[in-house]
Amino acid sequence: MNTQPIIEPDTKGDELPEELKEWLKEAQPAQLFRINLKKLSPLVQLPVQTLLSAFLRLTAEGKFNLSWEYHCTHCNAVPDFKHHFGELKSEGYCALCDLGFRNTLDRNIEVTFTANATFASVPSEIVSAYREEMMQAVKERRYAMPDEFLSGLECLTNETFRELFGDEVLSAQESLAVETVTFLFTDIKGSTQMYSELGDAQSYEIVREHFKILFSAVENHGGNVVKTIGDAVMASFLRPVDALKAAAEAHARFAGRSWDKAGTLSIKMGLHMGSAIVVNLNDSVDYFGNTVNLAARVQASVDDHAVRFTRRVLDDPGANGWLREHRARLRHRQMTFKGITGSVDVYTYVPS
Repeated sequence: MNTQPIIEPDTKGDELPEELKEWLKEAQPAQLFRINLKKLSPLVQLPVQTLLSAFLRLTAEGKFNLSWEYHCTHCNAVPDFKHHFGELKSEGYCALCDLGFRNTLDRNIEVTFTANATFASVPSEIVSAYREEMMQAVKERRYAMPDEFLSGLECLTNETFRELFGDEVLSAQESLAVETVTFLFTDIKGSTQMYSELGDAQSYEIVREHFKILFSAVENHGGNVVKTIGDAVMASFLRPVDALKAAAEAHARFAGRSWDKAGTLSIKMGLHMGSAIVVNLNDSVDYFGNTVNLAARVQASVDDHAVRFTRRVLDDPGANGWLREHRARLRHRQMTFKGITGSVDVYTYVPS
């Protein structure tokens, strides 16, 4: 019989979903070890991101432990794990293979949750059995990563994670690879002239309100604001279609609003997707690499109130399907950008 306590669901006034509370009350100890939220989602009929936010709050309360698990890229085993993002290393080592490997946030780092002893006891026999089975499966060359799992990148970009664990950053000497991420850069057209004509105080109020619109659009579509640079915004998304949706929402909200003496604001937006590295910059999570540079260059090339993106974004099935659904009219051109080798196909979209 399961004798674990009923969870008390209050964290800053936010209650756990009823479906999750019922599952937690009935779950057996083995089910509370290395919980895979992608597998749990259909069982409790809750979206993965909803579950992730709930388990992150439970982790902050000390009821669950979050584990960032390294999977060996040679045999798929889990030779190591960390409980805090700031402890992650760019390189891992597998004693079973006697080989090193590079950690990639969205490829071989899996995030799981295990009940803390303050909430429910997970017998050591369950942990030992998992390890023994894993080692035997590796020896027989049949151990595989789950077909679906919560990646490190999905956890890192979750808004609740940034809210509760935003002070966890990598060592200044470390970096983590990311295989695929989408970046959205935005900037106000003519902001220098606005400051000159309206003065610093009034311009700053407008910029602050414009940030609220952009931050809201990014959050509404599962993105994460990485940083602001002056009146520019850099945001990251797991999927390019979500970046497009956020850009379209922001475009519409700016097009339909007058800003007193400033009139309407023209926002220049640029998107690109590809690989990057996650680093610690000024004690915050940041991204570097050619993908970041090109996304910024694409945004800077926009002349008017429009969204511009690369062929890589257009070729993504989800983004392409969304553009077709909205009967988007695109202007295509080839451009060259400073610091970028070769010409780049870019597409300009003005949401209607």
